[in-house]
Amino acid sequence: SKGEGVTPSIVVGDDLVFSCSGFEAPTIRVIRAGGKGDITKTHMAWEQTKGVPSLASMLYVKPYIYSVTDQGIVTCFQAASGEIQWQERIGGKHSSSPIYADGKIYFLTEAEGESVVIEAGPKLKILARNRLDEKCKASMAASQGNLFIRSESNLYCIGPRAEQK
Repeated sequence: SKGEGVTPSIVVGDDLVFSCSGFEAPTIRVIRAGGKGDITKTHMAWEQTKGVPSLASMLYVKPYIYSVTDQGIVTCFQAASGEIQWQERIGGKHSSSPIYADGKIYFLTEAEGESVVIEAGPKLKILARNRLDEKCKASMAASQGNLFIRSESNLYCIGPRAEQK
């Protein structure tokens, strides 16, 4: 049936469940938590067919939910209503999911391994772009002030230099 083929992970925030589905009929569906049985008519919060990712999971940073399409179009939605706050192309092909760390959102392009760092908020503000010039399909990870990026052939740890003892 249409709308099947779910790759992005489910995201939860503020008692809302955000899902992306479909290659034939791409749709973001948002459901209010707490329902039982067939909740199609009672708990559907909103649906949106613009800015639907097919591979990357969405990212919830209150009060917004962010998505990036395979073609590098980032959409910032009002999480409660589905209203598009802004939508811009940041470039590159995207299969990895964005992450949130230290007030910033990090995207990673597939072919160039370019990280695009934006400020979380109501307007697009690109803070940095950095290229590894390697293929990157895995999502970044953040831990203890460091970013970890796995490319096709390397694992990078990016952060402050450790003090020598």
